[in-house]
Amino acid sequence: MKNIVTIGKFEGMHLGHRALLTELIHIANRKNLIPTTIIFDPHPYKLLHDSTYKPLFTPHERDGMLKKFGIQNIITLPFKKMANMEPICFCKELAQLADIVVVGENFRFGKDRKGTIETLLQFGFEIKTVGLRPDQNLNVLSTSKVRELLAESKLAEAAEMLGFSFFIEGIVTKGRQLGRVLGFPTLNIYPTKEKFLPAFGVYETRIYIDGGEPLQGLTNVGLRPTVETATSTISVETHIPTLIAKPNEMYNRHIKVDFIRFIRAERRFDSTEELQVQIKKDIEELQK
Repeated sequence: MKNIVTIGKFEGMHLGHRALLTELIHIANRKNLIPTTIIFDPHPYKLLHDSTYKPLFTPHERDGMLKKFGIQNIITLPFKKMANMEPICFCKELAQLADIVVVGENFRFGKDRKGTIETLLQFGFEIKTVGLRPDQNLNVLSTSKVRELLAESKLAEAAEMLGFSFFIEGIVTKGRQLGRVLGFPTLNIYPTKEKFLPAFGVYETRIYIDGGEPLQGLTNVGLRPTVETATSTISVETHIPTLIAKPNEMYNRHIKVDFIRFIRAERRFDSTEELQVQIKKDIEELQK
């Protein structure tokens, strides 16, 4: 079978990206083609502008979303090599991978971004373009805007642009077990340093354990300043009030944490007793 290909970062998988992918899959089904994405590594912004840049989703999270959406083939190409290619050379490389190309109407490629949709057409590709999709307030959908909203703890607005709640995935790892001592056992995951995180604080979350039914959770993202005096390890720690399983039974389980609502900023308490009182208040706020 032949490939129908789209090219991009797909960092946010927001509604603009999904409009592009929807068109790709629609044509693929109609013409019996393999829906394929080409993604560059490393992330272009990381190489061109900021080496400390952290994408919204890890490659594992992004690829999982692409596959769930219906993408059958994900091809990764070296960004530096492709970005330095003359457009005609880029087209020759692409011709080995794609039969039909679906791109946004402002798509540019190759050295100095000189390649355009017209370049692809001249080379002989069959091209389908998809226009930029604004949100309900007529703002152009963008990953940078989603990042800005999450940094400001505007989760509902970010979810409107994404089409889903921002999330973090990980494997439950044993921590210091202070949560159970305080009476609020937590499921702890430690995100990769390459993962974008929302503002440090306490959130209402929706938790999926090994892909199961959603559970309501209270999640702290941050450095645990009350119980950790000197640490740079960021944790995502979730208490699930209705969870019946014993904490020891949860280690090495996969969890997905959807961020629903910001409750408060992370702060240091003078004692664990004060922290205990605040957690009780947070749970009351969660259950309203």
